[in-house]
Amino acid sequence: MNRVPRTPFVLVIACALAACSGTEVGRVPLTGEGAGETIADLKAGQVDFWMDIHLEYDGDAALQYRVDLLQDGVAVATTTCNPLGAIHVKGDHWTATNVGDKHTRRGSGKMSCSLDLARGGRTTVKTALAFSKRPATLTFDKADLVVRQ
Repeated sequence: MNRVPRTPFVLVIACALAACSGTEVGRVPLTGEGAGETIADLKAGQVDFWMDIHLEYDGDAALQYRVDLLQDGVAVATTTCNPLGAIHVKGDHWTATNVGDKHTRRGSGKMSCSLDLARGGRTTVKTALAFSKRPATLTFDKADLVVRQ
């Protein structure tokens, strides 16, 4: 019987997951709708946005983060992120439930948004979190925007 060692396969998977998740380089703490900012030393290249959220709501909802990256006071990149949309990589203790009209999101996850930063350096990350469609009921404990590279 010819056995193939599993170690290389495990290392490939671990490296792929590490590349997908990156390292946290900044966080904008939010406890609901509103705006905030942080300063991070970013490298040139891809900047990913995660959320660390604890949210319960009833009914339909549409929520988004607007994210602006500024260097030397000038906006260099902008995107919007949907924390209620698809989560490609789930972090610690991620749970999402949808039972009838009742929905919950708890934990951290990578949203379907990122930016390409042309030049590295000290960068201000500004975000605004707002509903474009407010649910019938809402409980918000946490909605941090997490910046990873």
